Amino acid sequence: MIDSETERIIEDYIKKTSRLLPDSFAAEDLIADLRSHIYEALTEKIRNNPTESQVSLIQDVLNGVGTPEDIAEEYELEQIVESEQSTNNDRFQYYVIRLVAAFVVAVLAAWVVSTITNGAVDFYFAVIVLMAFAVIEWFVRAKQIGES
Repeated sequence: MIDSETERIIEDYIKKTSRLLPDSFAAEDLIADLRSHIYEALTEKIRNNPTESQVSLIQDVLNGVGTPEDIAEEYELEQIVESEQSTNNDRFQYYVIRLVAAFVVAVLAAWVVSTITNGAVDFYFAVIVLMAFAVIEWFVRAKQIGES
C-alpha cells in the first residue's frame, strides 16, 4: 500500500508536468500513461525492497522518469516531428494534385485549340507548350513564396 506522503509527491509531480504540457487530448493521454507508469514502477520497487522508505523509492522512480521539464521538452519535440511529417505528406499530395490538374487542363486546352483551328495547331505541340507554361508558372510561384 502506498502511503499519503508518497501519493502527494506523485500528484505534485503530475501537476507540475501537466502545467508544462498543452491542453490537449494527446497531453492528457501522456499524463495518464505517465501516472500509470509511475505507480507500476513504484509498486515493483516496493515489492523488491519492502523495508526501504517509500519516499526514497518514489524519488528513484521519478529520477528514472525524468523531470517534468524533460518530459515537456520531449513531448514538444515529438509534436514537431509529427507536424513535420504530416506537413511533408500534405505537401507531397498537394504537388501531385497540382501536377495532375495542370496536365488535365493542358490536354483539354490543347484539344480545344486543335479543334477550333481545325488541326492548324498540332494537338501534341499544344500540350507540350501548355505544360511548359504550367511548369514555368510553378517555378515562378515557388520562387515568390520561397519554397524553392
